[in-house]
Amino acid sequence: MSQTTEKRSRFARFGRWVAELVLVFVGVYAAFWLNSYQQHQQDAERRDRILASIEQTLREGIESSKINRVSEQEPAAAKFQRALDAGEMPPLRPFVFITDYSPSDLATMLQSGGVQLLDVQTLSGTAQRRISYPLGARPHGTLSEIK
Repeated sequence: MSQTTEKRSRFARFGRWVAELVLVFVGVYAAFWLNSYQQHQQDAERRDRILASIEQTLREGIESSKINRVSEQEPAAAKFQRALDAGEMPPLRPFVFITDYSPSDLATMLQSGGVQLLDVQTLSGTAQRRISYPLGARPHGTLSEIK
């Protein structure tokens, strides 16, 4: 009788050990799954904020372009057309387009995950300063000044 109880106790211990092992495995798996789910939720929220910021910037740019067209481009085009109609050749103004865009810098920042460390306001403020002062005519401030 003692041999059967000893076998039962061994099986019981082994059964408890397997049950604990399965329980730990399920718990760790659930923790990793929950962490992954939360990370995906945060990424989606951040992506939505960035897209909203881009949309707002584009709307502001479109509105600014409309105002610029009405206040500067249309009068200049009318003046140019009047001079052409009068048989004159009006002077042409040079068209200058300067950009501070560097694809290698942007690719490096995106691949390193540097963009994920900054909040949306800082990113849009940095981009706005780079557009406003493309050749570094004015030194960039600190991140706290950009916000």
